[in-house]
Amino acid sequence: MRTYQLSTLLGLTTSVALSATAPAQAANFNFDYNQLQFITSRPIASNSFLGLNGLPTENQGFTPFFNPDPTAPDHGHREIGLNSRRDFPVFNNAPYYGTGRQGSPEEPASGATRMTTLISTNNFPTFSSYLTNNSIPLNDIGFVFGQKSDRDFSKTWNLGSDLFGKDWYADPNTPLEERIYKANPDDVEIALYSGATKLLDFGYSDFYSIIDYGSTTSFDDDFESSFTDPVAATKASGLNPLLAGLAEAFLDDVSVAGGAVQIVNENFGELDINFASGNGYDILLLPYPMQIRAVALKTVPESSISWAVFMFGVLVAVSRLKKQHSQHG
Repeated sequence: MRTYQLSTLLGLTTSVALSATAPAQAANFNFDYNQLQFITSRPIASNSFLGLNGLPTENQGFTPFFNPDPTAPDHGHREIGLNSRRDFPVFNNAPYYGTGRQGSPEEPASGATRMTTLISTNNFPTFSSYLTNNSIPLNDIGFVFGQKSDRDFSKTWNLGSDLFGKDWYADPNTPLEERIYKANPDDVEIALYSGATKLLDFGYSDFYSIIDYGSTTSFDDDFESSFTDPVAATKASGLNPLLAGLAEAFLDDVSVAGGAVQIVNENFGELDINFASGNGYDILLLPYPMQIRAVALKTVPESSISWAVFMFGVLVAVSRLKKQHSQHG
């Protein structure tokens, strides 16, 4: 998430737009996630994915936001990483909240219904064929991320206590910052929609944000990534036969490719950025190119197996203590 403090720039009255062209080398840029020191999750490479994008100019995208009062607990922390804008007061604030455009607190309300729209498919043969055979256009499919429509803006993913080493991590000697955004699972949704109808629910995951500030303080050499853990997809209830078939087609392809999905966003260099305000917050309106990747679902050992392993360890420890006692008796 690109980070700014907006109060000084905007006067909190209107939206403005800044734009620049991403460097040509962006498509060839490969970030080494082994550099991460704090976040243990990683994006998983996959040849089976849906490509989506959301642009602020099309009333979509990602909207980080924060309380402009620097003394407020939901203001967000000051950046400290090498080549961050830590020495520039209007550019050195990390947004505290994150939601899709449909959940933006901007005023007047945007009226957005989604964060991104489907633009391509790759190795999702059953889903793609179903779209084609039933004359369902790609742009009918939209992705939603953020607080549920009946929840307050503050219920979306956020930095919690915003504590260094707990919610975020950075080092003044390196250009990397890592953040973990969390929410109450009952307050938020990650979902795929067909028009205004929820098609698939992707459950809950923490939301990981990474910024590499590059070799200069310019925005043009920044790398930014955000992603979820692998999560299970489930078909929404109450679908009509047409949409139920579409949801099942998606799940069939996911099952073949590993059984889970992961949301991954990566971009390098400057992109179109818009600013807004509303409901007491400063807001960034960002483009959000992303993939819904079909990946393997992480498995957790059965509780009975885990308990058996634990008990085995206890028995071994007791046996050793008894042996030591007998030897010294």
